[in-house]
Amino acid sequence: MATGCTNKDFETRYEKEMYYDLEYESFCATFEFANADTCWICNGYYGPNFSEPLCQVCHAFVFPSVPEAEAENIVTKYSDDEDSGNDEPEENKSDNREQSDNEDDAEDEFAVAQRPDPPAPRNLNILLELLAEEPEVKEVVDEDEMKDVCALPVEVLLTIFSHLDDISLCSVGQTCKQWKKILEVHTTQHMWKRYTRERWPLFQQISTIPNWLHMYSALMSSCFCRTCLIQMALKAPLPQVNNFHFRTSHLRKDLKSLHLDASEGISAMPLDEQLSHWQATILGPAGSPYEGGKFFLYIIIPANYPMSAPKVRFLTKIIHPNVSRHGDIGIDIINHNWLLSLGISKLLLSVQSLLTDPFTQICMEPALGTMYEEERPKFEALARSWTWKYAMYEVLPPIDGYLSFC
Repeated sequence: MATGCTNKDFETRYEKEMYYDLEYESFCATFEFANADTCWICNGYYGPNFSEPLCQVCHAFVFPSVPEAEAENIVTKYSDDEDSGNDEPEENKSDNREQSDNEDDAEDEFAVAQRPDPPAPRNLNILLELLAEEPEVKEVVDEDEMKDVCALPVEVLLTIFSHLDDISLCSVGQTCKQWKKILEVHTTQHMWKRYTRERWPLFQQISTIPNWLHMYSALMSSCFCRTCLIQMALKAPLPQVNNFHFRTSHLRKDLKSLHLDASEGISAMPLDEQLSHWQATILGPAGSPYEGGKFFLYIIIPANYPMSAPKVRFLTKIIHPNVSRHGDIGIDIINHNWLLSLGISKLLLSVQSLLTDPFTQICMEPALGTMYEEERPKFEALARSWTWKYAMYEVLPPIDGYLSFC
């Protein structure tokens, strides 16, 4: 029996979970990954991480927006028509038409028609040039100057906010109570509902959502890495490849297979016409600490797919020994044993089965692996806590999606 387990008898699994959830309530509420204040890779050597798992330099080096293009010094545009790239493939538009029929067609009070795209993450070469330069000595901002910013009229602030993309606008609402209140009063529910569906096309409205601004903010806060969200939103095109028709044919077979495996609790859809960027979801397996949760994933299909494995990351925060604090998944078929016969459906089913059977001999997060082996009830209580906190928004919409301000 693992260390930390007791001989206490429980009549039901529910009674056992409730007991340990209460016993480890304080631990779950205050849990943080070790060294969470610095970059997971360089430990702050290349700069601050600003509460993200990785600093900008490490993210640009290890997780570039267009890996093949950067390796070949190919310059690509993020959109051919300067659009944000939120147009969905034809096979997915019909579902959205049915949903939009019931929406309020009233004009948004806050102008959103020409809202810009999220700013692209900086290129690695640019970041390295900035590191080579002598750092500037910045003067300390006077408190009176900060007060002057807060004293700006609402009309001026709204004009400034109108030039922000939706991801930046959401961050504005987490800056202070005043700006949060401005967004709540001067932006419409229809606008944030539309943004939620654009960024999270696999999100399903199961229950009544009292505030779509709070829902959008909660989904953003539930993610490991905001830079990955921006990469998914931009959908940078991959360079042209020779096996384009073979790749496309294989991906369309993957789509058909996904429809057949929908009952298994997995789903996925392409986000761009090139079928390079996908969003996927996995339902937590029954009987596991992840039961009831819906976890979003980001999939990048390489140019030489299916010869090479897709790159898969968890977007939704999850506690698991084989999932890093950045969302990377340590699974054998992705890293070493990818086969041509495998596809997206089998890949997602393998990730789903990993949730019930972690491989703790080699862990992405060794501390979680040790906890799983030696203090199983404590680990499961923490995993349940994060599932309820970050992966249950379809069933339990947030009352207030923003952080609490003192």
